[in-house]
Amino acid sequence: MHIPFLAILALFAADPARSGQPLTLPEAVLIAQHSDEPSSSVFSARATALEHQGAAADTLADPVITAGFANVPLSDLDPNRDPMTQARIGVRQMFPRGETRTLTRQQRSAEARAMRAGQELNDRQIVLAVREAWLEIFYLDRSADLMRERLAVVEDLGDVALSAYSVGRNSSHGVTRVNLEHSIMEARLIDIQRDRDLTIADLARYISFEAANRPFPDVIPSLPAVPERNEALDRLSVHPLIQSFNARIDARALGVELALQEYRPAWGVEAGYGLRGSRSDLATVSVSLQIPLFSRERQNETVASERDLRRAAELERDAALLDMARRLERELAQLDRLAQSARLYEDIVIPRARETAESVLLAYQNESADFSELVRSELALLDAELTILRVEVNALQTQARLLFLAGDF
Repeated sequence: MHIPFLAILALFAADPARSGQPLTLPEAVLIAQHSDEPSSSVFSARATALEHQGAAADTLADPVITAGFANVPLSDLDPNRDPMTQARIGVRQMFPRGETRTLTRQQRSAEARAMRAGQELNDRQIVLAVREAWLEIFYLDRSADLMRERLAVVEDLGDVALSAYSVGRNSSHGVTRVNLEHSIMEARLIDIQRDRDLTIADLARYISFEAANRPFPDVIPSLPAVPERNEALDRLSVHPLIQSFNARIDARALGVELALQEYRPAWGVEAGYGLRGSRSDLATVSVSLQIPLFSRERQNETVASERDLRRAAELERDAALLDMARRLERELAQLDRLAQSARLYEDIVIPRARETAESVLLAYQNESADFSELVRSELALLDAELTILRVEVNALQTQARLLFLAGDF
């Protein structure tokens, strides 16, 4: 028996054993992509509505049927006295100007393509939002872990300071300093938890509150590789935002063609049949034309307006492409500098901070360093660890934004 993917995903998420497992970044993205997202479905509904409108516009207007009596004498209303009196039935069919029906359908189809591209753009934005929120929660969790580890070290230092103060080796300043740092770190932990709660709400918007509240992995994730600069710039032309603009430009170009159809005549065909009793019946066939003689100025202005709208749509697309290229260049530069910072902290800053903390501790034990210096070295190590974590997460968030621009292939 075939089980739909969404049903499998629902069972998977509802499994109590599974709900206790860490929520990985790819799984969070997968849940968001297969959720019933209203902001994405609205584009599909609008596209379908436009396609229906196009199909309706490509049909002829309903024929008009007429029936009645003609040439009835008013003196006695006798239909048999006058040979011109007849019972008439007729049908009239009007045809729109030129290729109006076909062009209207094509225009609605182009507008529907713009909606489909908008749906793809919205899906990309959801993936980006999920990635950024997940990475931010990962950073906050790891920051809280580092803070608690260093908080335990500070508590141990507080015991040391209190012991040294009790035997007269240290002043009360050391105890006060440790208490202050302890309180500051507890306050920072509260701030981290607050930020995590807010970001959880952002993530839950796309994957549900239950999934967002699952534990997170301890290992920093990886994302698909970002293409090279030239390839990334080339991919901007097929970005859903640009595709949406292209479809709108096509719709505007068809609007120009529709306006040009107003220079062509509309026409209709009418056929009638007259019944005259014992006399010979009569048949009538006629063609009518609606010639645009007195609306030339209106038609000229309409065509000029549609051409200006098409040009405006082209300029909007060009501006959007320039903005995206600028964003791409900024993100690439940001990613390069973050990678340099990460290497510097990993290779130099963190090892030196650890070495300094160890040497200061040894010096304090040998009574060649004061207690304040010992506390500062531990806090400097914490700041360095938090900084490199922030840099690494910022690099991944930048990479996620680049994938949004260049495509996740």
